[in-house]
Amino acid sequence: MTTPVPTPATTPMPTQVLPTAAVLGVLGGMGPLASAEFLRTLYAGEWHGPEQSRPRVLLDSDPAFPDRTEAIRQGRAREMTERLEDRLSQLLERGADQVVVVCFTAHHFLPLVDPALRGRVVSLVETTAAELAGATGRFLMLSTEGTRRARIFESQPGWDAVAPRVVRPDEDDQARVHHLIYRMKRHGPLPHEALPEVARLMRRHDCTGVILGCTEFHLVSRELTKRYGPARTVDALRTLAVRFSAGLPTPQPPASSLPTSPTREGACASR
Repeated sequence: MTTPVPTPATTPMPTQVLPTAAVLGVLGGMGPLASAEFLRTLYAGEWHGPEQSRPRVLLDSDPAFPDRTEAIRQGRAREMTERLEDRLSQLLERGADQVVVVCFTAHHFLPLVDPALRGRVVSLVETTAAELAGATGRFLMLSTEGTRRARIFESQPGWDAVAPRVVRPDEDDQARVHHLIYRMKRHGPLPHEALPEVARLMRRHDCTGVILGCTEFHLVSRELTKRYGPARTVDALRTLAVRFSAGLPTPQPPASSLPTSPTREGACASR
């Protein structure tokens, strides 16, 4: 019998305040431009004081991670989980206090990761849900086919409360979004393509805001935010960059509130 795909625990996740000297780990390379842009966002914010007061960041940019959508389709949970555990362990051993995994689709595999490691990961999915909880209106979800197929957002505790205001593109438009994501992975931001496509989809689906449910869209986050405003552009990476640079609370689950990992081989096989 195939082991059911794990879902996050329903226990609410408390927030913790990072100490002033905290070190942020960033597991990137999925794709590399998105994680590099996250660092630019972190350091480009409004700072008071000299550059020495800015936070220390450990970046592990590993483009050799398997394609996450294909890993979900092919049931390659063990390969993804072992690589995540190895990279997370290295970042923590080098001094990271918390880690941001700069890939929404990779969050599908986090419930399979050792609790001692995944308890130090700041969830992009949880951050997105929290942002939506404080917003109003209809929001267009932009994500990979893998994230949609695995129902990564729908598995987040509390998502049911915001789900009625989240609009998914139809099958054809989802394919266009996925193709655009992979073009940005290869060629960079492509605002001349991304901005008109987002505007078209928002008009078609009568949306007032947009959810950057793939970190590749962080490459055009500044342009989207200028066009729709920060309250209408839900970007977890921007939110975390602001929180970390300001020393504000960031979500962090205790390991005890997270699910016990099932057998890794079958975790994605039922998808």
